[in-house]
Amino acid sequence: MKNIFRFKQFEVDQSDCAMKINTDGVLLGAMVQHENAERILDVGTGTGVIALMLAQRFPKAQVHAVEIDEQASATASRNFENSVFSERLTNNNISIEQFNSPEKFDLIVTNPPFFVNDYKNAEPKKEIARHASSKLSLPSWLRKLKSY
Repeated sequence: MKNIFRFKQFEVDQSDCAMKINTDGVLLGAMVQHENAERILDVGTGTGVIALMLAQRFPKAQVHAVEIDEQASATASRNFENSVFSERLTNNNISIEQFNSPEKFDLIVTNPPFFVNDYKNAEPKKEIARHASSKLSLPSWLRKLKSY
């Protein structure tokens, strides 16, 4: 039961994810502002919690998610399928560097890996989720996201 996180209109199973739902992710999903988002991109969706929150907050929006970790991506896909918003949510198990979309997004969100010069996590999946690297740096994400 401790791996199920309940919200107003949906729940998130986080049992197969290295990174559990946390305060900064929930705050991001709650505080994002946009007048009329119809196409949203969530980069590094993890459990899918932010994408689900945005689907709940923006009822006309199509929400696309990108997740590099295969297990987390599968978890997000299951959470999307089990939600009342399933028809408006899509997930791609791919890195943002490899992701391509011919369409532009009204809103792009991410809770990125933000540790740069800090102790690395012993668990590889947590290290990818938490620590920016030369391969997966915030500047490289921003360069890629400018095209959307």
